[in-house]
Amino acid sequence: MSYKKLSWFFSLFIVFSFQANADGNDLLQKCNKAVQFMDSPPENPDFGSIGFCLGMMQGITNLNSVYEIRLEDEALFCGPEDGINNGQATRIVVKYLKDNPQDLHQHEGVLAIAAFMDAYPCE
Repeated sequence: MSYKKLSWFFSLFIVFSFQANADGNDLLQKCNKAVQFMDSPPENPDFGSIGFCLGMMQGITNLNSVYEIRLEDEALFCGPEDGINNGQATRIVVKYLKDNPQDLHQHEGVLAIAAFMDAYPCE
C-alpha cells in the first residue's frame, strides 16, 4: 500500500472515530437487516438500518471511484470495471465482518473499506 493510500486510510479512521458507537457490531446488525430485506422482505422492515447500510456502501464505492480518478491509480480497492452495486457491496461487507469477529470493535467505516480492500485488492 502506498504512502498516500495509507495516510488517507488513517485520516479516514481519525475522522470516523468521532462518531459514537460506530463499530463493526453496529454495522453488521444494520447490514444484516439490509441482506434480509433483499432476500425476503419482512413485514416491518427497519428502513433506518437498511438505508444507513446501503447509503454507506454507496458512499464508500463512490468515494473510491473519485479517489481513483483524481489521484490516478491510488484507489483503496480495485473493483470490477462495471462497478459494484449496493446489494453486492453489502454482502461483501457482511461476509468480511462475520469472517473477522475479532475486529468488530473497530470503526464501521474502516471495516467496510477493509472489506472492499480484501475483496478487490489492487495489483
